[in-house]
Amino acid sequence: MVIESLISIIPPQKDCVTCSFLLRLLRLANMLKVAPALVTELEKRVGMQLEQASLVDLLIPSYNRSDTLYDVDLVQRLLEHFLVQEQTEASSPGRDAPPPYGVGEKHGGGGGSGGGGGSGPNAKMRVARLLDSYLTEVARDRNLSLTKFQVLAEALPESARTCDDGLYRAVDSYLKAHPTLTEHERKRLCRVMDCQKLSIDACMHAAQNERLPLRLVVQILFSEQVKISNAMANSSVKDAGDLPHYQPMVSSRKQLLEGTPQSFQEGWAAAKKDINTLKFELESMKAKYLELQNDMDVLQRQFEKMTLATKPGKPSAASAWSSGWKKLSKLTKMANHEGQEMGGVGGGPDRPAGAGPGGGQARKGPRRWRNSIS
Repeated sequence: MVIESLISIIPPQKDCVTCSFLLRLLRLANMLKVAPALVTELEKRVGMQLEQASLVDLLIPSYNRSDTLYDVDLVQRLLEHFLVQEQTEASSPGRDAPPPYGVGEKHGGGGGSGGGGGSGPNAKMRVARLLDSYLTEVARDRNLSLTKFQVLAEALPESARTCDDGLYRAVDSYLKAHPTLTEHERKRLCRVMDCQKLSIDACMHAAQNERLPLRLVVQILFSEQVKISNAMANSSVKDAGDLPHYQPMVSSRKQLLEGTPQSFQEGWAAAKKDINTLKFELESMKAKYLELQNDMDVLQRQFEKMTLATKPGKPSAASAWSSGWKKLSKLTKMANHEGQEMGGVGGGPDRPAGAGPGGGQARKGPRRWRNSIS
């Protein structure tokens, strides 16, 4: 195929071909299902000069069976190849060699410059800005999982970003596109950024962002207060002509609040009030839960008693009482008849024993009654 032939004839040297051309070639290779070995080699070539790439060229659709709109796994592999190339150049002696003439001037990517002279921290910073823009774009995909977003955001080292505003925009875009995230998932998502690396504008936006966890908002406000207090203290020290290397720190919470603007103090007070309100609601919910638990235990015991009382093999309390009363009445009747028989055997003055047919009937009657109850 033509694509395979083009990949095979590309020179192995870095910056011989622009990164934009390599990414377009990689897009065609994925679309036409080129041999995996050639695709891997092309990915390595792109990773070697990823700092020259632009966001438009990096948004490669997913041509496989993935549910995501863009091929996020491909960008992950490109970042891995870029970091391997950076480690190789850091350990090699001829790192500061100048790039080929005119390569970085004609074909600049989204980072603003290209060529081999972009190696080192500057290249990592450009790739970090490019990655933040890519994350902001792909975060709108509802099928993008939280794990893939987190792995891609944490692919670069922390030193690659001096400011996390781009990463904050990506996190906010992901929260907008995925409103059903749980509190634990939102906290996990926000761990990818450092609140101390946010600018004042980003902090002010985060303080009013209802999608962020409350704990993160408090951390952002507190870190911004500390930075503002230290900056004000440093400026006052410079104006006073004190030591230039002296960096005063906030010694107490009272001094922290006194040295911060009124808007931040109000934000901190509102956040603290919200925290206290949530604590009170949590305690109320706990008390209601214990009360419902006790009521449920009482109802459970009553239900068990009713179940045992109405069990088929065991008579109920009412039936046991009635049967006992019947037995008692029968015993009373038996005792009365036995007393009459004893009186008849003794031969009273009015009716001698065995005299007349009435006596025989009187003796036969109790016997029949005894036989009937026995």
